[in-house]
Amino acid sequence: MKKLALTLLISSFIITASTAQQPQSSEILKLKKWSIGLHLGWIAGGPSKQIEEHMIQNGFNNRSGGGWFGGSGKDHPYTYKYIPSLMMSVKYYLRSPFSIGIVGGISKLGSTHGYKIDTWGHYLQVDYSVYFVSPVFSYNSYDIVKIGIGPAVYFTKTWESGDHIEGPDCEYKQTKVGFLIDFGLRIPKKTRCFFELNVQYRYVGNIEIGPFNEDPYRDELPQTTIRYNHVLISQGFGVRF
Repeated sequence: MKKLALTLLISSFIITASTAQQPQSSEILKLKKWSIGLHLGWIAGGPSKQIEEHMIQNGFNNRSGGGWFGGSGKDHPYTYKYIPSLMMSVKYYLRSPFSIGIVGGISKLGSTHGYKIDTWGHYLQVDYSVYFVSPVFSYNSYDIVKIGIGPAVYFTKTWESGDHIEGPDCEYKQTKVGFLIDFGLRIPKKTRCFFELNVQYRYVGNIEIGPFNEDPYRDELPQTTIRYNHVLISQGFGVRF
């Protein structure tokens, strides 16, 4: 009898507590129509492979260093992708499970280095980056998994780096309209703060770059067309409100 009474008491407490929490949960959900997140990530793919191939075709694929001064030298061309990308996102739930948002940010896509042996040796460094902004329409599963798509405006910049560069002739900017596909995983669900893993495929299209030339007495890297499409893999934190 005591066990039955204890069981009924515990069951009554659980039901009462559950009922009391329902209005509170509904109230919390109403406060979470909006979310904002800040991400840090790195680029996969991008134009670096095509720029390296273009350097090879034009002779900027020699080995530097070593020789009389020792050391093993370095093969060219090669690319650095060491600078992280920044992205900010704002999302609003239209009606669960659908949402609309704005994402934007800046990505340093890479820095490609070439070397060509002429009278003294000719180094060439080409850097490239992109700013973007995009409205994104998303489907969200339990406020954890999201997949979205939207048009995007990309502001690309490709330039030759070095102390010798003067004037705007070795800097090329273009504005392109493309799209992006956005996939994200947020944990935990329905909390004020969250952690998010994010993958974006960004379609930018073809960009004309070049020519690049360190000085008028050396061989140049002629104009070419490259694809700026790339993938961003990022992680970040956000707030629901």
